[in-house]
Amino acid sequence: MTDSFMPSSFEFPARPVARHVPDIDHAEALAIVREQIALLDLDLSGLTVVVGTATGYQAVAATAAALADAGRVIALAGEFQRLSTLATAAEATLAFAKYANVAERVEVMNRIDSRGWHDVDLLANGLQVGPIPRSLIELLPPHAVVSLMAEPWELRPGIVDFDSCDDAGIKVAAPNLSHPAINLLPELARLCCIMLDEAGVEHAGATIALVCDTPCAPFIEQALRDRGARVGVFAHPSLLTNGKWDVIVAAMRPSDRPPMDIKSLGRISETSRHALLVQFSGEIDRSAASYFGLRVWPPKRPARGQLGLPLDVLGAAPAIRKLTGGLKAAEAAYRGEALGRDSVGFIVNARSATIERGRAGTRAGVHLLR
Repeated sequence: MTDSFMPSSFEFPARPVARHVPDIDHAEALAIVREQIALLDLDLSGLTVVVGTATGYQAVAATAAALADAGRVIALAGEFQRLSTLATAAEATLAFAKYANVAERVEVMNRIDSRGWHDVDLLANGLQVGPIPRSLIELLPPHAVVSLMAEPWELRPGIVDFDSCDDAGIKVAAPNLSHPAINLLPELARLCCIMLDEAGVEHAGATIALVCDTPCAPFIEQALRDRGARVGVFAHPSLLTNGKWDVIVAAMRPSDRPPMDIKSLGRISETSRHALLVQFSGEIDRSAASYFGLRVWPPKRPARGQLGLPLDVLGAAPAIRKLTGGLKAAEAAYRGEALGRDSVGFIVNARSATIERGRAGTRAGVHLLR
C-alpha cells in the first residue's frame, strides 16, 4: 500500500478544473434521438406529455417526445426557478426543437393550472418539474403514467409520492439502465474515472476505497482496476476497513442524511488523513470533513441528488439513451405492456420503492482489496 502518488503536500489545482461539458451538437443529438426512437419503437401518438426544460443534452426530452408523435408536449420551466436559469433552460429546449422542426408542437410553460393536469398522459420527472406530491397526483387522470426518467436508486427521497400514486392507481415507470438500448452503468463508471482524473488522481498504483451501494459498484471497480488501481469495495462507510487509503470514492444513493457522516469521517481521519474524498454521488458531511481537515473533491458541493460531474461530459449518446429509455418505459406502462427487469423499463410502486431504499442500509457486502 502506498500514498506516494499523493503526498501530504498535495493541493487542488490552482485553477478550477474545466468541466469540459461540450456545447450541444444539434446535428449529432438529433441523429441519436431519431436512432433511439427507431430502436425503441417509441410511439407517443396522441399523448399529452409533460417534461422539464433543461440545458445541455437534457434539453432534447421535449423534442424527442414531439418526434415520437406526441399529440402535445409541454416543457415545464418551473415557476420557482431563478429567472436566469428559467430563461436559459427554455431557450435551450426551444432551440433544439426549432432545429428538429417541431417547435410548433412544444409549449414552454412556467406552470400548469389544476384543470390542465387532467389532460396529461405522461409526466416525466425532472428538476424543473420538481417533486411530485399527492396534491399533484390527485389532479392527474387515472390512466396517467409518471416516468421517473431514472432508476429509483438514483433519486433523492421524497421526489415522488409513491403511496399516492398507488392510491390513485397511477403507474410509475422507470427505465432499466442495464437494458442494451440504454446501457448506462458502464458509462457512469467511465464518468467516475474522469472525475478522478480531474481531481489529479493517478490511477496506476493508487489504493482506492470505493464506498458504493448502487448497481454501479462492479462497473466502477472494474474500470478503476483496468486503470491500474488497487480497489476495495464497501457497501457503506461503516464497513470501511482501517487502512491507509489514497482515495476514498463515495458513490452512494441519495439519502436524507449523509452516509459519510461525522462518525465515519472521524474514523477516516484517524487512519487515512491524507486520503482524498471524491464525492461522485450521495452525500458527504462537508462540515465534518472540514473539521477533521479532510480534502473533498469537487471543491464545490454538488446539488443534492446530483452527480459530482454532469452526465453530459460523456457527450450526447448516454444522456439521450437515458431520456428516450425513460419515455419508452412510460409509454409501455401506459399501453399496459408487460414490464420486468429484462425489459426497457419496470413498474415502481410504494412497496418496491421502500425495498429499494432499504437496500442502501442493509447491504453488508465488502470486496477486499486486490
